[in-house]
Amino acid sequence: MLKRYPSIQSMQAFLQAARVGSFSSAARQLSLTHSAISQQIRTLEEFVGQPLFVRESGRVVLTDAGVLFANQLTDGFEQIDRALSSVKERTVKQSITLDVDPELAQSWLVTRLPALLDALTGTSLTVLSTPRHERSAFERVDIALRYGYGEWEGFENALISGDRLTAMGSPALLEARGLSLPLTPEQVLDLPLLGYTKRSWIPWLTAAGLPAVEPDAVAVFDNAAGLIAAASAGVGVGLARGLLAADAKREGRLVELTQVEIPTHYNLYAVWPREKAARVAPLIDVIRELVAQTVSPC
Repeated sequence: MLKRYPSIQSMQAFLQAARVGSFSSAARQLSLTHSAISQQIRTLEEFVGQPLFVRESGRVVLTDAGVLFANQLTDGFEQIDRALSSVKERTVKQSITLDVDPELAQSWLVTRLPALLDALTGTSLTVLSTPRHERSAFERVDIALRYGYGEWEGFENALISGDRLTAMGSPALLEARGLSLPLTPEQVLDLPLLGYTKRSWIPWLTAAGLPAVEPDAVAVFDNAAGLIAAASAGVGVGLARGLLAADAKREGRLVELTQVEIPTHYNLYAVWPREKAARVAPLIDVIRELVAQTVSPC
């Protein structure tokens, strides 16, 4: 339902009268009559349901409600001024709003922002990281990068990258334990293990030919970027996606511990409203290329 507001003129009259303490002075400064100012303020008081001024010694003085309203209204007009100045007599730059899975934003996006911006010549980029369960976010953005199974009813989507999971740890941890690569799966299990709330070790154990019993973890993370950071710091070893761990591997902070790997089924997709397909197509191409470069052999 559309809200009804007092007129801008009545609120300007109120603020001017509040500043000078006189309806007559406010009327002269606004090039209005005394009766016009009085009527506008009376209309405003009827709207808020209480007096905003009282008369004292020939002046008008703000009531407590008037003081509160004047303080809030001043801020409101300043925001209106900023909003108007942001578009008045300016060419507004085209912009694209990109929503990025929080883990991807932390582990991958930041170092690729220069390449993304170069590809968006003349277009500004707004980057959001809304929680995965907020489906309504898709309606507020031009394109989203999300992990999932490719099932977003009512929206277009495209697979950006499949991936694989491997056990990774820091060279410093291996050196401290006197170990050299490659490790056997049994050696991996003897190291401090890191857990992830959205992932089990059991598929990796099965692929390694070991009993499918979930091992104890020294720490469990609800964010894969946090797990990768902990593994890079030598806290323990964990199962990590190739895309999210690529920079840490390239910089020598992480290494793959064994040749055991398992494919992922929960993969990275681009998701966008159907009516924005043409608008986001160039960005999708750039993102695909950057992902391909990331996961290419180091």
